[in-house]
Amino acid sequence: MHDLEQKIGETEILNIPELAITAGETVCIQGGNGSGKTALLRALMGLTRCNSGDVIVLGNDMRRIGASSLERLRADAIGFVFQHYRLVPYLSAFDNILLPCYFSSKRKEEAERRSETAANDAFRLIRKLSLKDPSRLSKDAANYSAGQQQRFAIARALVGKPQLVLADEPASAMDSNGKKAVYQLLQDECRASGATLICTTHDENSIDGFDRYLDMKTLNLARERENRWSL
Repeated sequence: MHDLEQKIGETEILNIPELAITAGETVCIQGGNGSGKTALLRALMGLTRCNSGDVIVLGNDMRRIGASSLERLRADAIGFVFQHYRLVPYLSAFDNILLPCYFSSKRKEEAERRSETAANDAFRLIRKLSLKDPSRLSKDAANYSAGQQQRFAIARALVGKPQLVLADEPASAMDSNGKKAVYQLLQDECRASGATLICTTHDENSIDGFDRYLDMKTLNLARERENRWSL
């Protein structure tokens, strides 16, 4: 990523001169609300297009990639944990976790390679997030608590060994023990598969084990200037 700039109207949201993250690295980006963390992950996912600069993700130019190629890249190679989960409310928790395997034969094959079936891989992940009874995955996703829905979203992002995992405040609905389990699982799964992991959080305490920690306030010059102007 080089000279990235993103605006909404005349308001500058992101201005990042340079950010390089190597394949297989685990990175935690810390910063307060409104610092640009979510905007950065959305740019990396291709959900929003930046006004200028270079955004290269897994060898793809995210400012210029075509719609069909972008959809295939997301399905095959990127796991995303949305801040507000984005589960399909009328599907069961189990079907939500397996969605990447329904859309990507590559993800399905990777899940089967690891656990014999994609279903087994879903159960393996959810057990590591303290939901040990598979029968509890049969209800529609909307019927679960926020903490449970967040766990389903994390398992969905990890199933089928994506090359890149982007996690936006992935433990916001957890207690301290739950947070520790979430970050440990994300790190363990990505390191085992060689995937790159980028997490964002506003929590500056008790998040251990990442290869690198970045301060969004320092990284994003747009917010740094805004803070100066408000003095």
